[in-house]
Amino acid sequence: MNDQIIILFFLIFTFVGTMFLYLWKAKKQYNYKNDERWQVIQNKANGSANCLNCILVVLIAIGSTIPFFHEIKLTFTFSRVMTYSLIYFGIRNIVEFFALLYFDKKI
Repeated sequence: MNDQIIILFFLIFTFVGTMFLYLWKAKKQYNYKNDERWQVIQNKANGSANCLNCILVVLIAIGSTIPFFHEIKLTFTFSRVMTYSLIYFGIRNIVEFFALLYFDKKI
């Protein structure tokens, strides 16, 4: 029960972060009229958010090699994997939002 509350908290947090990212991007795109500067900012923020994909690949590689050295039996339900995927994409969107904020002030 306690882990479900934590997962629900992360789902709500990442959902709010994702919605805030898309609304903020739409507002900035309208304000900047989609000029070159805004496109550069979006490309840099997207590149920094894509670093999370590399981290995910490394974590999956480590997680898939652990059963070779230790006998561990884990079973994941499809709904739990999908929930973790939603949390991952939400965290990625939050990272992209903060990268957009950073590069918008820097450039």
